[in-house]
Amino acid sequence: MKQVVAALFRLEKWIEERLRHLLRPLMYLTVVFALAGCSGGMGVGDLFSDAETPGQQPNLNATQPPAAGSPRVALLLPLSAPGQTGRVAKALKQAAELAMIDAGKPGITLVVKDTRGTPEGARLAAQAAVSEGARLILGPLLSNSVRAVAPEAKAAGIPVIAFSSMSSVAGNGVFLMSFLPEEEVDNVIRYAARVGKRRIAALIPSSSYGTIVERALQASAKRHRVQIVDEERYVRTAVGIATPARRMARKLADPARRIDALFFPEGAKLMKAAGKAFASEGVTAGRVQLLGTGLWDDVGMRTAQLAFGGWYAGVEPRLVNYFNDHFSKSYGYKPPRIASLAYDATSLAIALGHGDGQGTFSVRQITNPEGYQGMNGLFRFRKNGLIQRGLAILKVTPTGPEVVAPAPQRFEAGY
Repeated sequence: MKQVVAALFRLEKWIEERLRHLLRPLMYLTVVFALAGCSGGMGVGDLFSDAETPGQQPNLNATQPPAAGSPRVALLLPLSAPGQTGRVAKALKQAAELAMIDAGKPGITLVVKDTRGTPEGARLAAQAAVSEGARLILGPLLSNSVRAVAPEAKAAGIPVIAFSSMSSVAGNGVFLMSFLPEEEVDNVIRYAARVGKRRIAALIPSSSYGTIVERALQASAKRHRVQIVDEERYVRTAVGIATPARRMARKLADPARRIDALFFPEGAKLMKAAGKAFASEGVTAGRVQLLGTGLWDDVGMRTAQLAFGGWYAGVEPRLVNYFNDHFSKSYGYKPPRIASLAYDATSLAIALGHGDGQGTFSVRQITNPEGYQGMNGLFRFRKNGLIQRGLAILKVTPTGPEVVAPAPQRFEAGY
């Protein structure tokens, strides 16, 4: 029992140390947050799965009121949109409120605007935010809404930190605080190259997501001096994956091809279907090192035997668990994974607002090359608006993801 208590104590101290510098730029700007709570859990596979239950909401009036003249930050979300979109928007709003509460004296005024989930609603929300003196816009969530907001913000000289995962909407003053598949690919290929996996095959879905990760794979392979030796595309059905998977299995079994790893960015259901096709060719888990993306961060992967031992890049589970527990204690339900982005974006706004005392939210501040530490670990924004994350390398196991290589604490050569 004493060993268990000691282990829990060490875990708590580790989390306290990681979060003591939450959203502190590694070079400048300091903000201190008071956080509490631990444990819980949820994967990226639950990104848009919000099992909402009623819960008591924190009282924002309990925090210190903003100082007179504090900079206004607008949060644009599709709060009145139907279905999953509206529920995700609600969680994003609550996460932003939680960041304000944790800051104690945030030094900014957060103004929430409803985009209604439409481009026109987003444009009108941005216009209202600009007319009310907002100096920074957080959101929107949907890519078409980001496109509608961008011209309004640019005309007013206001940066936008949006939550879309479509990299095409970044740039010209729009920065994406999101989980980009390109970043997941680059992190796992970087690690694979570092440990000697330099001849990689790919089994990629014929979909828009497949096109994105295939381009990312080619770019990362060139950057990290990895060779893509073979590739198969498949239709995303159990029938559609069977033949391409069998062809790939035969290639993996051929020693003359010298394939070190297989990049397979697929979820649990089709991973299991591919596993059956592989087994029919005598190829089972462990025959070759599998590499994946955030689609693997799903509880269903715990029963996808083909993926066991496979690597993918993601946020360290202890940080994910911490945020989930902190949020659920405040609102009474487990948050969708994307909610943590609103927490980090709001915390960044608070940090930047403290930075020069004027809340100018300059591009120079936002793109600080040293980066920031948030609930999702190390990140920084490139000048093209895309986020760069320092992710952990995780291994799929029947009991959940295990850390193979911890996330970096700062950006160094090679990033």
